[in-house]
Amino acid sequence: MKAILEIELFGEDVRSMYKLYRDIADSVSPGYGSEMIGSIPPSGWVAEIVGFSKKYGYDRRFMKPKKDYSRSNSKGSRGVFAEYLLESGKIYDVKSQITWRRLQRYFCTVTDDGEIKTITANEVNAMLRAKEEQTQCRKITQA
Repeated sequence: MKAILEIELFGEDVRSMYKLYRDIADSVSPGYGSEMIGSIPPSGWVAEIVGFSKKYGYDRRFMKPKKDYSRSNSKGSRGVFAEYLLESGKIYDVKSQITWRRLQRYFCTVTDDGEIKTITANEVNAMLRAKEEQTQCRKITQA
């Protein structure tokens, strides 16, 4: 089953302006804009957790959103929404900005009924260990 998770992106107007300046500088001298201007990280994101990582705790694959500007204010600083298509059987790490100063970070999964269910870090760890055991069992039976 699949479900759509929607989070609001704050400050997309500034992020877009930085990207424009960076792209202009890169067109004049490749790599110059990326080096001198850099980028602003997104205010929110969704990543699929695919395993454990010694460096970050979890090995994650960040998902590309579909952006919806239909509800944005005239500047684009508020009301821009990122939509993510989530699938059941997968684990997700979500960072969502609630207000200009408050963030929310949580894990979730999609039930067989298509509902997005928040889960704890302990549940994430248990699900990842179970997946690793299944993978190891398949490797043994195939050998």
